[in-house]
Amino acid sequence: MINNIEYRVARSRDELEQAYGLVYQEYLKRGYIDESPSRLRLSVYNLLPQTTTFVAVYEGVVTATATLIPDSPLGLPMDEIYAQELALFRKHGKAFCEVSMLASHTDLFREGASMMLNAKKMFFVFFLFKRIFDYAREVLKMDYIVITINPKHRMTYEYLHFTDIGGLKNYSKVNGAPALGKCLNIQTVGDKIKEEKGNPVFKMFFAGKSDPTLFENRFQWKPEDIRYFFMQKTDELLKTSEKERQYLQQCYPAYDWPSLTKSVATS
Repeated sequence: MINNIEYRVARSRDELEQAYGLVYQEYLKRGYIDESPSRLRLSVYNLLPQTTTFVAVYEGVVTATATLIPDSPLGLPMDEIYAQELALFRKHGKAFCEVSMLASHTDLFREGASMMLNAKKMFFVFFLFKRIFDYAREVLKMDYIVITINPKHRMTYEYLHFTDIGGLKNYSKVNGAPALGKCLNIQTVGDKIKEEKGNPVFKMFFAGKSDPTLFENRFQWKPEDIRYFFMQKTDELLKTSEKERQYLQQCYPAYDWPSLTKSVATS
């Protein structure tokens, strides 16, 4: 099955809805979020034009997903607990982005699976991360990738040469679960991994680049899509601050935002 999965950017409203639904489903199982009528997990950061959702698709079904959010005037989700640490990247003019909303179908790898299946699960996630890595490096020209992780996944990310950028903290975005801030230096990680003889990560991440067509036809927000996800399915647009609304108007100057927000208030 793993060999038949396509790893690429999300291209349609349906794929986005599957991705947001998968994150909701898996986060709910782990107690990271409470139940919601929408059964979707998304935020204002998903609406930013440079935000890109990546998906692993098998026979039309999204089986794994992650979202890449470049830094912007609105900051990043993890600024909530790591603002001081991220301020250092900004101070030194570094270009960076956050990987967020990472989830995969637990049904693919049930509890009690053998070590071989656990290894396959790890590489399943790595294949998706390879697309994210190449997109951040080749398309966005980023210096760093940052992420918050649950400490129980620490070894996986250290295997990929993520390093700590802050101590253990409780994160309200995941119902107060413990979180570790980590970063990956995109520019130097290749040389570090190459020094480790026999490390399969080097071959996976650096032996070749992702086919550029996997990044084509990236989903672009249209007014009807914004209305569907942020008005009809959720009330996320109502939760935005004045600063966030002003920035969204700058990002989509052709859209009638006063009309959109009025629609939310009267729907």
